[in-house]
Amino acid sequence: MKRLTLPVLKKALWLLRQHGAPLLWERFGRRKEILSTPPIPCHPGAALEVHTQVCRRDWLNGVWTLKSLRAQCELPFSLFVYLDANVPPEVRWIFETHFPGAQIPQGDWLEEQVRRRLAPMAPALAALWRARHSPTLRKLVNAWLCARNERLLYLDPDVLFFAPPAELLSFILEDDADDLGWFNVTGMIPELLADTGAYSLFEADVLESCGIRLPRDFNCGLSAFRPGRIDWPYLDGVLSALRWRPDRILMVEQTCLALQAERSGWRRLDRERYLVGEGKLLESVVSVHYAAWRRDLFYVEGIPRLRRQGLIQKLKNLRHPAAAAVAARAAGKKVTV
Repeated sequence: MKRLTLPVLKKALWLLRQHGAPLLWERFGRRKEILSTPPIPCHPGAALEVHTQVCRRDWLNGVWTLKSLRAQCELPFSLFVYLDANVPPEVRWIFETHFPGAQIPQGDWLEEQVRRRLAPMAPALAALWRARHSPTLRKLVNAWLCARNERLLYLDPDVLFFAPPAELLSFILEDDADDLGWFNVTGMIPELLADTGAYSLFEADVLESCGIRLPRDFNCGLSAFRPGRIDWPYLDGVLSALRWRPDRILMVEQTCLALQAERSGWRRLDRERYLVGEGKLLESVVSVHYAAWRRDLFYVEGIPRLRRQGLIQKLKNLRHPAAAAVAARAAGKKVTV
């Protein structure tokens, strides 16, 4: 459990003053209703391949993410889920039950793949992966190791879909462009600020050493890209040579992808339709990445919007033979969120 430090308590009180009882009701009560919906079968050979990683804090949000995606795109997908070390044991069962056919790689298998495939060309990053230095680095490496298709959909478990992500689906299913892929973008950080807060390296060091100006609006919480384009020896060299920001371990994944995107080329999703923790939830919005600084809106804005769109009923209308068994097992199994 997160320590109840003074800053944490201050933020909690501020959120309660802003949202009141609905925040508590959605966060700790009604959010679990997604577990009453039928399973979404996953198809290992599907053209749409989805990768995500969950931790103890956000795994239930991840179920909402994946089921909102399936309801909006109406396409079968293969699914790879990576479980952080702090995830309770029952979470594996929940994902296997709600997404039959999903791949949830075991740690020993991933360890062996890192030893054989990554360590010979990127020894520093392989060592960081083994040391669990950054959960996000593990997610990126795991997706690269497990990818079966040339292009994949890469999600954080705090993204909700309100319409089909047409650009992403087109890129994955039919695009023949030569760049890395599509990525979410934030509001552009003013140039007068030396640091955007988005990367684990000092941006001035990257510019001086590599001649690369890291993009000031890059966000990889929702993206579709070619994992085979990742140049691990290059990234290993850059991250080994330059100074790190010790408080940015969660930004290692984003730093790697931004470096690669600037080398390979990339495309920006329309930030009026693909929001990242800001902007109005208009009818034209396709998805929202409720990043950490606005996670409260996942509960008081995003989930209620999906409910009004009829998500729960739509999922219940997706018939599958295992639905009754899922409901029966879920009813008899205690779930902690």
